[in-house]
Amino acid sequence: MRLITVAFPSAAEFVASYDEGTLFARTRTDAALGEVVLVEISFPGLPNRPLVRATVEGLRVDTEGLKLRIDEADASTRDFIVRLAAGELHIKAIHRTHKRFPASLAVEYRLEGGASIQSLVDDLGAGGCFVRAESLPPVGSHVYLRIAAPDGDIDLEGVVAWVRDREHRGFGVDFEPAGPDGRRLRNLLRHALETGQVELEPKPAGGG
Repeated sequence: MRLITVAFPSAAEFVASYDEGTLFARTRTDAALGEVVLVEISFPGLPNRPLVRATVEGLRVDTEGLKLRIDEADASTRDFIVRLAAGELHIKAIHRTHKRFPASLAVEYRLEGGASIQSLVDDLGAGGCFVRAESLPPVGSHVYLRIAAPDGDIDLEGVVAWVRDREHRGFGVDFEPAGPDGRRLRNLLRHALETGQVELEPKPAGGG
């Protein structure tokens, strides 16, 4: 999956380029109809240059742009960006040390003294992730995670930093930095940013 950066000069320009789940992006990046890409969006006032997955629905040669359909799996991020651009949200700047990538990765997690639970990681960065969960742990809980990754499972530990008690329920984890798998994860994501090639899905068994 290729990474495309789309910068808008203002929030109003983003709003003018957005229409019911599709976004017109001015870019010289070559793309094919139906191609799935990872889009980094920025405009003044939007914190942390969020990432969303999208499918190329149209090519505009005359205006050097792409019509992108944002993936419904990233609807919460999409809606946050749209509401912020439209002036419906007012937030203080949020600064993360590490870029977060949208993902749909299997995870097995366990709280201190608890049983293992199978779930999904919705977004992933070198410093943390968001885990889907119906039963929300207390903030500050220690958690062990085994995340499925392209080159094998990644074992990490962390602390529950916050919880989401609404649609797309779950909790955010701040990773503890120590350990070889933490370095593996950082190298994987650094490579994705440097090359613009983002592969976070596990490889199918028996593929080749």
